[in-house]
Amino acid sequence: MGGKWKWAPIGLLALAGLYVYIGVDVHPHEEYVPDPVVAVPEDTIPDPPSAYGIPLDGFIIERGKVASGQTFSDLLSPQGFNAQQVDSLVKLSSDVFDVHKLRAGHPYALIFTNDSARVPAYFVYEADLVEHVIFTLRPPMDVRLGKRPVHTEQKALSVTISGALWNDLQSAGADPKLSLYLADVFQWTLDFYKDVQPGDKFTFVYKERTVDGEPYGEPEMLGVRFQGSVTKQAFRFAHDSTSAAAWFDDQGNSLRKAFLKAPLKFSRVSSGFSMKRFHPVQHRWKSHLGTDYAAPYGTPILAVGDGVVEKAGYTAGNGNYVKIRHNGVYETQYLHMRKILVRSGQHVVQGQTIGEVGSTGLATGPHVCFRFWKHGEQVDHRKEEMPSAEPVAAVDRFSFEMRRDMLLAQFDEAEREAQRVSTATF
Repeated sequence: MGGKWKWAPIGLLALAGLYVYIGVDVHPHEEYVPDPVVAVPEDTIPDPPSAYGIPLDGFIIERGKVASGQTFSDLLSPQGFNAQQVDSLVKLSSDVFDVHKLRAGHPYALIFTNDSARVPAYFVYEADLVEHVIFTLRPPMDVRLGKRPVHTEQKALSVTISGALWNDLQSAGADPKLSLYLADVFQWTLDFYKDVQPGDKFTFVYKERTVDGEPYGEPEMLGVRFQGSVTKQAFRFAHDSTSAAAWFDDQGNSLRKAFLKAPLKFSRVSSGFSMKRFHPVQHRWKSHLGTDYAAPYGTPILAVGDGVVEKAGYTAGNGNYVKIRHNGVYETQYLHMRKILVRSGQHVVQGQTIGEVGSTGLATGPHVCFRFWKHGEQVDHRKEEMPSAEPVAAVDRFSFEMRRDMLLAQFDEAEREAQRVSTATF
């Protein structure tokens, strides 16, 4: 018995040793080290310079502008091209570009080999900011049309009127010509002289296209909010991509009226409709059954609605004048023109230029006296409720409301940003 228990401690030690040997890691402690990432050396060699999509490595470029009267042959002959070679290029280009349409002042470039031979390799004519015509001058000769990429960006801006809208837009860092597009949007509903005052606000969303950072083409107005004595909102909407876009208010009613608010885009009312006015030339009291809009000489006078020119001529009192019949109810007349640009019997459309502001007839300065007839009686057009075009169709209502709501959110964001900038500046 005693001998049996004598060997027990030894057995336990043997079992413990076996456990340590099998179950316990007695090797030195090592941490996992991931495989090193092989660094790819960065390419620090810049791309070779290029112009018009042509790599200029090994070439030099000379630029110029087409002079008045200069022809395609005039530009290439000094580079050693004979009449036969020039004619070959003209024929090659016939399906791409008519070389007789080179315009004075347009840029061109000649690209030569950068060696002692200085061989002309390419001639490039810039038709406009985007399109350019590339003539390959070395065999095999070729002519192709190249295009610079056009970048389109949607922007939103809110501007408070302090004086002239043109100047306020310029101060806000925007293209001041946007004022002309704002006038177009509200041409049926706002008189930009009477209704727009300092402290009023325009908020609008528009698309702007640029080429190499320079404005390209005309901006596209998408929506406008005007806040003044009244609040007016306008949303540009088209049934589909093939339909002409029109302007609607937030309820989907067309902004387009049968008549414009005024026959001039920008002007001031120098004398309103009145049954008794002291005539500045005749020096006596008499009725003035029209509205005088003062503007500089030569300002375009617009037909306020579609119609047919009933009269275009001259009288001692009216000076040069045009009278338009719009339908069986309405007629309009435009007096004191410097120049008449339409003829009797001609059909005109709303917004068409029919003459220029002048001071012919009984007039003391440049203005247009605008007269408006309804059922044969002269009335104050500014007090008339003009008929509107058709509203958004029921089938398009959902699409219109989605677009409207998106623009409303952008209006609000632009106004918050303008307020933040104004507060930070103050």
